Amino acid sequence: MYYDLENAIVSHLANLGITNNEAKIYLFLVKNPNSNGYEISKVTGISRSLVYSSLEKLKTLGFIELVKRSSASYIAKSIDELEHSININIQNSLEELRKNIGFVTHPKEEEIFVTITNKENQFKKMTYLVKTATKYLYISAGEKELLWIKKYLFALPKTIDVHIFSFSNLDIYKDKFNVYSQNMAPEFIQSEEQLRNRWRILIIKDGEEMFLCGGDETESGAAIYTKNKMMIRFAVEHFVHDVKIFNIEKKHNISDDTHLKFQQQ
Repeated sequence: MYYDLENAIVSHLANLGITNNEAKIYLFLVKNPNSNGYEISKVTGISRSLVYSSLEKLKTLGFIELVKRSSASYIAKSIDELEHSININIQNSLEELRKNIGFVTHPKEEEIFVTITNKENQFKKMTYLVKTATKYLYISAGEKELLWIKKYLFALPKTIDVHIFSFSNLDIYKDKFNVYSQNMAPEFIQSEEQLRNRWRILIIKDGEEMFLCGGDETESGAAIYTKNKMMIRFAVEHFVHDVKIFNIEKKHNISDDTHLKFQQQ
């Protein structure tokens, strides 16, 4: 059990951009503060030369600190201080990238068309689109799919115009967003059991980016992300059509000017 916990900690540390050996050295210093390179090498089995080079790197990255004694020893920084150091490093690197990346970027951005199969990367792309919207979001999804981005939706400023279409009742979203939703009539559901694990979500951000994802099982399915103008225009028209039909059925009136509202954006 304890061995599994240590392996998990090493894995999480490695996700912060250090090697497994560097993660093991940091963890050793958490358990044994004021240790020197010789002691670390002896207990961990990592070669002394690798330990010393790793200690120097960990010190530079802000993971550990050097303690001046008769012989050099090290202590691990707390997680809170480690978070502070990492955030500073990331912010500094991002600022430099923003200043310099334009010098090597192709002047005309490609209308990319990407397939994303990894579930975690799909979630990251969804949340990124929501968080970075500057004008509006069009979202078509069920209640369970919206849970993945709910926190980010409710954190948006009021200046972002959010429209959500769904075949599920979405009462909790109606106070803040433009919501067009109702449960599907029983005659439209062939088998509720068959639909239980099926999922689908469409996100259109600012008319410039589109994400479409779905599958037969919640843990599987491919996603498409694109900046292709024709695909985005087609998706917007499809979304507006769904909303228009919803409004016509709700009002029982074939005359509906929903499309005019969306044309203003």
